[in-house]
Amino acid sequence: MDIHHLKIFFEACKEKSFTKAAKKLYISQSAVSIQIKKLESTLGLQLIERNSKNFKLTFAGKELFKMSKDIFEKISRMEKEMNKILQYKKGKISIGATHNIGEPVLPRIMVEFKRNNPEIEFDLYIKNRESLVKHLKEGTVDIALMEEYFIEDKEIKVIETEEYPFVVVAGKEIHDYNELKDMQLLKRDTVLTNKYLDLFEKKVGFNFDNRITINGSIETMKNLIKNGLGFAVLPYYSVYEEIMKGTLKLVHSFDKSEDRFQIVLIRENEDKDGIDKFIKFVKDYKINRELFEKSKKETKEE
Repeated sequence: MDIHHLKIFFEACKEKSFTKAAKKLYISQSAVSIQIKKLESTLGLQLIERNSKNFKLTFAGKELFKMSKDIFEKISRMEKEMNKILQYKKGKISIGATHNIGEPVLPRIMVEFKRNNPEIEFDLYIKNRESLVKHLKEGTVDIALMEEYFIEDKEIKVIETEEYPFVVVAGKEIHDYNELKDMQLLKRDTVLTNKYLDLFEKKVGFNFDNRITINGSIETMKNLIKNGLGFAVLPYYSVYEEIMKGTLKLVHSFDKSEDRFQIVLIRENEDKDGIDKFIKFVKDYKINRELFEKSKKETKEE
């Protein structure tokens, strides 16, 4: 099988068009058609249904497209890895994270990681979970930190970090649970948020019916809380910095911890020196240590 013919077939499948594939590959449309016919002749199989008005693959075509996707993703990762070595004369790792981890947590992790591993160069990417998985497969990102996310891909390895606690946070002027009774609850619609909210309502003895559902950025929620709009139940890792600085008030911390994030990477990369060191560092990183220290201090003061 000619890899050049396979590449043309792959691009035509991605674009679902001979014309678009031709433009992307800088060749003529007829050349795309001829090379795919040569591929079909080599395999002895029809890959594209030519009597269909739309671009449509045969069963064999669908299977070959899936397999070729894996091949060209691996080639892309190899090319990017070689470019890193060419540019930096040594390995360099690209680290990705979702916004809810990348904005509040990743900067501190990277400062400490660089302090302990000055020889390792890195780039950072802050993307949503779907984009990070795509970039992992293409080789743009070597390793990613994200909230729990089901990934069904045999090439991808998922490592869970330690469990992190949830907390209730409000504006710094709040001093007592009862002050929250007439305030608006800023709520993320997730299973864990609902669970911990139920636990908090049982603890305080009343329900929070005045709610605003906020989908998306935790940063938006934190800014709303700072400006006095309400309070929220959030994972500690997303608000620890504001709690330490005193710009948000820690109203309550839960004894049981179930929230965690994932370290996600391509399996074939896990033994690379820089990636291996980063995984071990993040797995041992205790982001909730300040919470425990603060809780002990507040207990002594009481």
